[in-house]
Amino acid sequence: MTYDSKKDARAALVSALLLAAIVTVSGGFTILSAHPGSTGDKTAAGKVSLREIRREAYCAHAVKRLSPKAENIRLVESPNADTRIMRFGREGQNIARCEFLPQDQTDSLRMATMSVNDKRLHRQVIDAINMRIDVLEYHRS
Repeated sequence: MTYDSKKDARAALVSALLLAAIVTVSGGFTILSAHPGSTGDKTAAGKVSLREIRREAYCAHAVKRLSPKAENIRLVESPNADTRIMRFGREGQNIARCEFLPQDQTDSLRMATMSVNDKRLHRQVIDAINMRIDVLEYHRS
């Protein structure tokens, strides 16, 4: 290995470490600047609870897992606290409906049913989604 190639390799390594340090520090500031939400679903008027955010995130996550090529996933509406309706695909042509168990029935976040384009998913698929939610909740805590 010549002196110039060692010098180039060292410069690349230093650049990569510097970039990693910047990303780590900026991510740390992002986490530290976050405002903790309330526990449970009680929030001030006009604010969204963490439980609602997680319902939306888990519905979108389930859509991505069921259809890896899903694009433009967006929340269309939430007819009630336990239901999320999302559109995805080109021009929002596909609809996913995620229904969660009410909070008073369970302490954890559990999906009761899910349908994609008005076709209900099999109970085993819902169980697999709930297992994935459990894993994500465990890693989150």
